[in-house]
Amino acid sequence: MNCPSCHQEMSQEKLDAKYGKSFELDICHFCSAFWFDDLEDLALTPDGVLHLFVVINDNRPSQRSPLATAMACPRCRQRLVLMHDTQRTTRFTYWGCPSEHGHFITFFEFLREKNFIRPLSAPEIATLKQNVRTVTCSSCGAPVNVETDAVCAYCRAPLSMLDSKQVEAVVADLKREASKRGTVDPALPLRLLEDRAVVERSFRSNERGPFGFELTDSSGLVEAGLAAVVALIKGR
Repeated sequence: MNCPSCHQEMSQEKLDAKYGKSFELDICHFCSAFWFDDLEDLALTPDGVLHLFVVINDNRPSQRSPLATAMACPRCRQRLVLMHDTQRTTRFTYWGCPSEHGHFITFFEFLREKNFIRPLSAPEIATLKQNVRTVTCSSCGAPVNVETDAVCAYCRAPLSMLDSKQVEAVVADLKREASKRGTVDPALPLRLLEDRAVVERSFRSNERGPFGFELTDSSGLVEAGLAAVVALIKGR
């Protein structure tokens, strides 16, 4: 399958789904986006979501391709329609097929949909200003001058970061599911499953800066937080 935006061939990643099933997700790493057929995203399990964290982090492009202004469904070639939706109180966007073959969504909007991203508070923005002058917008990849702006000047996305509490919740769900099966996924370190607080501690640690992870002028806050979580998942 080719990407609806850049038309390059997408890669496939096999993911666990609910009820013991699995599916192959189509991923464009150049555009940092997923194509979900039909209702595939609703079938994702907590361990499938954590696996996507690793995939997103390990295949992050050095420069993201801007999305095309017009995109077509890879199944029927109809023009995709920009959709605005809300999950709980979080707004997110994606591009849907009019015939409901599936939808195209960026990594950032996927994380918003799953409630993994939250805007920075005023004190957090003040702390950020003391450490870096600019960050990369996690939504569109543009530079954001944190000394003057709290939103991206290009896509208007607010400065946001990975929400450690939601990551904790997913880890807790994974632990409960593993307990029901009587098995633990060997791909995840045992200490991550046994101690959900390790994720929260890693975000609040002062050893690597006020945000608990490395920040540079070329960093995206979401990407930096994601890298910290992936390091825990891999047991580094």
